[in-house]
Amino acid sequence: MKEAEYLRWLTEETTSYNDIIGIFFPATMWKQMPHFVQTLLRNYITSVVVYFLLCFLWCFYFYYFKSNVYTPKDSRIPWRKSVIMSQISVSMKAMPWISTVAAISERMIEGGWTKCYISISEVGPLAYIMHVLIHAMFVEFWLYWTHRAMHDIKPLYKRFHSVHHKFNKEDSLSPFAGPASHPVEAVLDVVPFMVLLFLVPMHFTTELILMSLNGIWTLYTHSCVDAEIWPIMSADYHTLHHVTHRYNYGNYTVLMDWMFGTLRPPSIHGDEDKAK
Repeated sequence: MKEAEYLRWLTEETTSYNDIIGIFFPATMWKQMPHFVQTLLRNYITSVVVYFLLCFLWCFYFYYFKSNVYTPKDSRIPWRKSVIMSQISVSMKAMPWISTVAAISERMIEGGWTKCYISISEVGPLAYIMHVLIHAMFVEFWLYWTHRAMHDIKPLYKRFHSVHHKFNKEDSLSPFAGPASHPVEAVLDVVPFMVLLFLVPMHFTTELILMSLNGIWTLYTHSCVDAEIWPIMSADYHTLHHVTHRYNYGNYTVLMDWMFGTLRPPSIHGDEDKAK
């Protein structure tokens, strides 16, 4: 495929995604919007809808319908209106920035400035799998060290990360707290996806899926569900992180914490650390 055709196909692909959201706008108004603005609105509206839908469904099922089945029996589930509203308020301030970074990433892909490719057949299934694995490891490494730096460097914690860590107990954590962070930290969390576009070849649609899954994962890790599943950085690992302000800085897995000596399994260290 010639480069011009390739880039045109990428733009048409994102346009088809944008038009799914465009049906909720007046047709004339939507067509007059620049393509970048359409992409930004699509990312933002989709993020907000998925955020509220998944969080409400999760809270209903695990905190109400299956109360004390998947959550610690002595936990106080955060159904207080003030807690939930605070989490939503902080999340809503971060989401426009996350959506903007994602839109910029797509614009760079459409401009042909990255190593993205359209079809897996262009590189073969083995290379595709390797690209995904490298991508996942880079994101894990980046998020571990930026997260740890936010704790170890006190000015960073005070200025940025403390916004997220005001939700520090089981009765002040819920999926609504997942993206509740300072805009600067929110941007840092999605920057690795942008950086990788220039370093590692990546399938276009897979890139969009991985970015979305990363956001959804944060909803789960802040849910206080009691399910220690090695080597996954499950919610109870992250609950221990919030309670202690240390340990378990990882994202999807415990690998980075294990490698750099900050891993604490909640079943072994939870009670001890909470008492300190």
